[in-house]
Parts: sequence; structure tokens; C-alpha cells
Amino acid sequence: MQQFDDNDMQELKDIVRVGIVSSVNAGAMTARVKIQDQGIVTGDLKIVQNPPKAEIKIKSGSCPADCEVEIKPWIPKVGQWVLCLFKPDGEGDGFILGGI
Repeated sequence: MQQFDDNDMQELKDIVRVGIVSSVNAGAMTARVKIQDQGIVTGDLKIVQNPPKAEIKIKSGSCPADCEVEIKPWIPKVGQWVLCLFKPDGEGDGFILGGI
């Protein structure tokens, strides 16, 4: 079995990162993320499609007679911790996989 050396581990750390969302563009389904341990803010990262989020709104009375269900794509909020995956080419292109 192949062993990982320090260079391999650094490459993995550069590919998989955790950060805090600093801005969101819901229309483009992108967000920027602050990677605290490196002191950087990423460019626009694509938000990976996740299971949709369902919101139930009670109009008046009680459910289920008078409810409204709205299904939206998951979009992270500013300040939320997220898991990111970057392409290994070093260009900074990447994706937000989900919230943590």
C-alpha cells in the first residue's frame, strides 16, 4: 500500500478546505468563502446542487388546511461554515459542497 508523504498531505489540504461564507450571489448560485487559516477570500465558488430546502408557511389557521409549501435550492448564508473542494490545478476554481 502506498504511503502519503508531506507533499501529498499538503496537496490534499489545498484541495479540501473549510471556510466561512463572506458573500453570496443567489442568482448565479455562487459564493465567496474566507479561508481563515490562509487569510484569503476565494473568488466566486459554484454551489453544488444539494437536496432542496422545503419551507412551510402557515397563512392563517392551522396546517394542513391553509399552508403554503415553498421549495428552494440550498444556498449558504453569509457567516455559515462550509466545506469546499478546489481543483488541483492551482487556479482557485472550486465548489461549495455543503454546510457544516
